[in-house]
Amino acid sequence: MKRKPVLCALAGALAAVSLYTAPIPAMNGASAASYDEGMLARVVVPVPVQVTKGVQQLVRAIPELSNRYVVYGGEVDGPGVSGVSVTFAPSAAEAETAKDRAVFDAATGNLLILDLQPQTAQKPAEITDQQAKAKASSFVASLLPVGNAYQPREVTREQGQTTVRLVRKLNNIALDDAYDAFVTLDGKGRIIAFRTFDGRLYEKVSQTGLPSPQRVISAGQAIAKYKESHPLELIYLLPSQYDGNGSVQAKLTYVVKDGIIRAPHTGSALDAFSGKRLASSQQKLQAQSVSINGTGEKWIVQSADQAKDVVRKLLRVEPNTLPLGTFTETYENGQERRFFIWGYFEEGTSDQDKRYQIGQIPSGVKPAERLHVLVEADAKTGQLLRLVMSDGVNSRLKTDKKRDWQSAEAVLKRLLPTGSSQMRIHDAGDENFTLYTADPMIDGIPVYQEDHTAEQGMYTIQVDSSTGKVKEIVVNRPAEVIAPAKAKALTEQAAVDRLLQAYPLELTYIHQTDPQTGEITWKLGYDLSFRQSEAHCFCGGESKVDLTVQVDAVTGKVIASE
Repeated sequence: MKRKPVLCALAGALAAVSLYTAPIPAMNGASAASYDEGMLARVVVPVPVQVTKGVQQLVRAIPELSNRYVVYGGEVDGPGVSGVSVTFAPSAAEAETAKDRAVFDAATGNLLILDLQPQTAQKPAEITDQQAKAKASSFVASLLPVGNAYQPREVTREQGQTTVRLVRKLNNIALDDAYDAFVTLDGKGRIIAFRTFDGRLYEKVSQTGLPSPQRVISAGQAIAKYKESHPLELIYLLPSQYDGNGSVQAKLTYVVKDGIIRAPHTGSALDAFSGKRLASSQQKLQAQSVSINGTGEKWIVQSADQAKDVVRKLLRVEPNTLPLGTFTETYENGQERRFFIWGYFEEGTSDQDKRYQIGQIPSGVKPAERLHVLVEADAKTGQLLRLVMSDGVNSRLKTDKKRDWQSAEAVLKRLLPTGSSQMRIHDAGDENFTLYTADPMIDGIPVYQEDHTAEQGMYTIQVDSSTGKVKEIVVNRPAEVIAPAKAKALTEQAAVDRLLQAYPLELTYIHQTDPQTGEITWKLGYDLSFRQSEAHCFCGGESKVDLTVQVDAVTGKVIASE
């Protein structure tokens, strides 16, 4: 979290009297006039009046903060929250080192984050789930505006601390997970932490915009419809890291087809009226399963001549007239990569930095020499890993997908082992951009890697939309995949039963946001009762396979990980 410089320190809780606030005791009603005028002049600080109100509200909820010095830290910007920071210090001398802090919304004074240091107890308090829920509910109720209601859900315990999740409900129906709140207690039963997703705890939702639950299908009908929709997909899953030169053990697992973390709701939610899948507003393009006859060619790069040969055969360009830079890089996991880079770069650019400037061709270079080519290979084995070609022009012409696939397929054939290979192909581009990801299939089951994004595969091929020529190839396939037999897997229906035992369907208000207008439309659906425990950012690359909740296809164990 990025924090701006501290502005000033105040003694005691803040009084919301104006934009300039003075220290007064929080609980005894003394007035600011009782303080020495000279001291007051030194500590007066421009604090937003709404923030002072928020501090007072928090002190009323947690009286132990009433005798603290309040340090106003200014604005903070961080993942999932932006506001103003306040630190509670035991004394003025400890103002700079104190770690108890809170973040408030600058405009409303609403508490967004509370983070107090836990206290250890020789004999930790034996707090029952019900006691923890009661404390958490009372604390959240003290923060909420009239009309907002939160109900406690699960209680988790870790390292002597107890965390309660609270879920917002309207009409006794849960709202989707962007509205959850979390309260944590330490071993003494003190409230030490609070968080809520992007401040929506305080957001008011108009009842007029919510569908009526009077005519929804029953829970039993929803379960039947859910099973009929075939929500799970069986896949072979490879670990996020592996040695591409050896054998890798795959895991047989069921995943939710449209994902758990998918925009504001799970991809497996059902419309509560029709029982049909409540599709996301951003649906993925369907992948295609195809059979390709590989030629089994070996692409080994251990010298500049071999690198040139690979460029000529796969990219069909001649790099020989361009200057060549080459270097080897060693990584912490022991891997070594060898790079060969052709082309003209800005004067003074090191060979190691050229890979970051592919396509940035200096002015004055002859038209026939406006080309960058990169070859990356495993330095130990020579196994080809990546090929990139760029003339510095990023075309956004409407492309010919049939032509593009012919170019990509011709390259893919030369990369695959000898014989017929069944592949799962997906175009992760759009009408102006073609990017194919290709993943092998074993007995009709696709093989994916844990940390791949939607734009990555065992083979990734980018095609130039203006020419139809392949301009980038990435190979990330292990030499051998050891996969458990498909016959060892539970049936899909058995896997669905295990999933629903762990996370039963729940009637839920689900909000969908129009990406162009920002307008929110509310749906009523039966959704998996899994709730996120972390705020997720949807600004990065989309995961190829959402593994937030998965069912081990051999043991039937339901695994949740974020």
